Amino acid sequence: MTELLCLSEFKKFHEPSGGDYIVKAITEWAEQEVMSGNGSESLLILASLNLDKTPDVDEVNYYLDRFMLDTGLTYPGHELSALTWLKIKLWEITHCDDAQTAEAYLHYFAIRFWDSCPRFFARICSSLDWLYYYLFDSYGDQYRTPAEKMTKDELLIYIKKHVSQFERKLHNQDWLDLLVKE
Repeated sequence: MTELLCLSEFKKFHEPSGGDYIVKAITEWAEQEVMSGNGSESLLILASLNLDKTPDVDEVNYYLDRFMLDTGLTYPGHELSALTWLKIKLWEITHCDDAQTAEAYLHYFAIRFWDSCPRFFARICSSLDWLYYYLFDSYGDQYRTPAEKMTKDELLIYIKKHVSQFERKLHNQDWLDLLVKE
């Protein structure tokens, strides 16, 4: 639930459009909670919204807020939300099966300017932006990129090696706690 709340909070400030996957994940989580015996009214309504193919974002947010108020939960802070989002994105890169998918994930960092706190978040996003342009920004015959010189397997290994160092830190709770306070 904490990760879903972090993603929901991050989405409010950084991904205002899209994010239907978060809404669907929240309703699926609520459904699982109801099936395991947690039956508050707001949670039951939230779970019932999972019956819709595409749950209404405003309804989900309303009933999620009601559930959080009833249970005394609060949204995580911006720092934890940003680092949790980054942890998930880094996991996606290090666990993808092909170089083309890894390139697409890196491209996401190259087309967005991520200058947000904590500083670790901004530095890692900047590093991933640099990695994308270093590997894939070709100037034709004047400059061949490293990606053009590598096999697909070598490229995937190179990307995963570069990204895994950051992912390990974010999956370590002590590091995460330290970075949130940064």
